[in-house]
Amino acid sequence: MTRKQPAVVVGTMRCSGSFNGLMVLGRDAEAGGAFIQRATANGFAAFDTSPIYGRGAAEEDLGNHLPSDAAVWTKVGVDITTPLPTLDYSLEGMAASLEDSLKRLRRDQVDVAFVHNPEPTRVSDVDLAGFARHCAETGRAALVGVSVLLPEVSLPQIAGRLPAGSVVMCEADQLDPEDTATLALLRDYRLVVRSLFSGGSRLHTVEPDLKTKSISARIEEIHETYAPEAVVIGPRTVGQLDDYPAGPVWRTAARKQYSARETHADA
Repeated sequence: MTRKQPAVVVGTMRCSGSFNGLMVLGRDAEAGGAFIQRATANGFAAFDTSPIYGRGAAEEDLGNHLPSDAAVWTKVGVDITTPLPTLDYSLEGMAASLEDSLKRLRRDQVDVAFVHNPEPTRVSDVDLAGFARHCAETGRAALVGVSVLLPEVSLPQIAGRLPAGSVVMCEADQLDPEDTATLALLRDYRLVVRSLFSGGSRLHTVEPDLKTKSISARIEEIHETYAPEAVVIGPRTVGQLDDYPAGPVWRTAARKQYSARETHADA
């Protein structure tokens, strides 16, 4: 049976204060907790976070308030333990980052551990297959993935190095329905689409009483064009959560089971 829409995952980049690279702005632990509680009350059961969001505050808020049966995605590749966050895509650094995230999240495992937006010149240096093996052997992440900024980092740069069946997250405006070669590569991965509303600009002119309908229509449009398994939303306020449909539950279990050593090139 074809799903009418993808699962909707709540992005937590703004719910626990924003981090501008030097300091955390607008940090309010009570507001962060209220955001998460409202989201779960509205039926959302999957959350996307990162150590860089609020410099660990978003993960801490999820750890403090999220039900144990909710799905959590986090990211690796940025070391926030240094005075200024530094990129660290080494296998040891990514493993250490994941361990720190798990402590803040109060979990033994995340559903997906994404390599966070690797720079184009450094993609070839990231041991994606090694990180996948690490997560499979330790059980610290059920799935691995890459959060990419297309076209700066293209799917051809990743394919063959990321195990098939892994999760690829990219922005809606950076996908091209006419790019059949890239879309063909995506079929070997679990696609997640973020930034459906171009940072909110697509909703600025929408009347308040039409936002829910407009949002649902956009999600359906993305589904019909790219058939992603999930989309990530980024509400800026607690009240905006009410404009978004929760959608079906996102399932960690892959539709096809892959070995941690099986890559796109092997499939």
